[in-house]
Amino acid sequence: MNVSTIDCLYCQNEKHSSSYLVTQNEKAIFVDNNTANSVEILLHALKDQGIEKSDVDYLFVTHIHLDHAGGTSALLKHLPNARVVCHPRAQRHLVDPTKLVQSAKSVYGEEHFHKMYGEIGPIDVEKITIVEDNETLSWGDETIHFLHTRGHAKHHICFYFEKLSSVFTGDSFGLFYPTLQ
Repeated sequence: MNVSTIDCLYCQNEKHSSSYLVTQNEKAIFVDNNTANSVEILLHALKDQGIEKSDVDYLFVTHIHLDHAGGTSALLKHLPNARVVCHPRAQRHLVDPTKLVQSAKSVYGEEHFHKMYGEIGPIDVEKITIVEDNETLSWGDETIHFLHTRGHAKHHICFYFEKLSSVFTGDSFGLFYPTLQ
């Protein structure tokens, strides 16, 4: 099993936001999908790992904030067999992102919004799997635990990969940008 950290160049800045590609036996999972502007970066990382687009099983979303999940619908269009995995409270916003988009546009303005996030589209509810707290998923020889971690957002979830001994935490442990201090 392998984990690749992918710098998504969020807002054209290095080291501000990443996505993760977990691979096992020529299969893959993306954890957090950044923005629509990062899709080509993510697809390039997939190609670098020798994984076919059709072999991506899941797109995990820690929470629906646009720097973590805004690219999910755009990425999903390239991955015919992938399913989106999220917290139950996140599903409605992935199916209809209108409120998220309108809210962000009111803060950043139309032009800046598109520079930051790109185009955010809806996801077909049939492509989404919601997971409950402490639920598990078997993926190859890995067991993945889903942990609802309310705090940063009511719809936040962490992913614990048992065999890998790794937890993907999204923003549940806060943020630190030394270059902005």
